[in-house]
Order: sequence, then structure tokens, then C-alpha cells
Amino acid sequence: MGNEAPIGTGGNWELRGVDLDVLFAQDDLSEAALSAAIRASAKFNTSFPGWFLYRRVANGTTMFDRELEAWAVGCGQALAAAEKQNGRRWVSGAVRAKAGWIEQASRDALDYVIFGRYPAGLNARASHFGVSNKTYQAIRDPMSRCMWIGLETFRSVLFAEYWQVRRDENYPTPVSAG
Repeated sequence: MGNEAPIGTGGNWELRGVDLDVLFAQDDLSEAALSAAIRASAKFNTSFPGWFLYRRVANGTTMFDRELEAWAVGCGQALAAAEKQNGRRWVSGAVRAKAGWIEQASRDALDYVIFGRYPAGLNARASHFGVSNKTYQAIRDPMSRCMWIGLETFRSVLFAEYWQVRRDENYPTPVSAG
């Protein structure tokens, strides 16, 4: 009993050795990867650019930056105008009317998701636009969290779809890069 290996500790090393982010980060995607991307995208609302965001993070491609920026800004504007349960707006009308800050807070949130950090400090951004730190943060931080959750959810669905496509189509096991 002392030197015996536990039963069932092996696992499938072919699956464990595969880094799907590396497979999806390649410039030339396999048929299985493209099929998985299409299938994963179909599971989300058409207004969510999950594939564009994932490719930006995984591959670094800037091809979809305009679409991502427009999406982020639109979401930030919608959040700012949203009504809380108490009937008040997320951000008051007078503060929402100040030019440019909601758009910049939304872009800052997108930068956080793509690069892992904000491009500028909270105090500097808020003071530049003449809004309070808490007001600027009321857009930037929830937007960052929501976009991050969206990216991670898309990534999970993408990976699940990849394995499903491989299972359905009997694709060969990929070789991990490295």
C-alpha cells in the first residue's frame, strides 16, 4: 500500500499538452478552429464582438480595433444612461453631458481587458475631463469587469466548441507549439 500509485491519476496527456490559446492565436487558423469560432459566435448576441475581442487579446491583431472601440463606447454610453432600481440614472444628465469622458472611460476599460492595465491613472483621467474620480470610475470599472467576463465566457465557449468540432469531425489531435 505504501508505494502504490493512486488509481486514475494519469489523464489524457494528448489533451493536457494542448494550449488552445496558442492554436487560436495563429495567423492561419485550422478548419476546426474556424468552425469553433463560428459556432461559438453564434451562441452570443450579434452585438457582442467576442471573436474580435478574443483575437485582439490572443493574436494581437488590430484589424478589429475600430469595431471594438465602437462597441465599448456604445456600452459605456448605455451604462451611463441606465436607470438604477431606485429610478435614478447611473450617471446624472448634467455629468453625462460633459464631452468625451464616457467615451474615454469606455476606451480605458477596453485597454484594461486587452493589455491588462489602464492607460492612465484614475485621478489624471477624471481631472482632465472635469468629473469626479468616483464618476469616472463608475463607468470605467464596471465596463472593465463586464468586458473581461464577456471575454472569458467567449473563450470558454470557444474552447468547448473546438473540442466538439474535433469530436464531430474526427480531426487529428493538434500538436502544442513549443
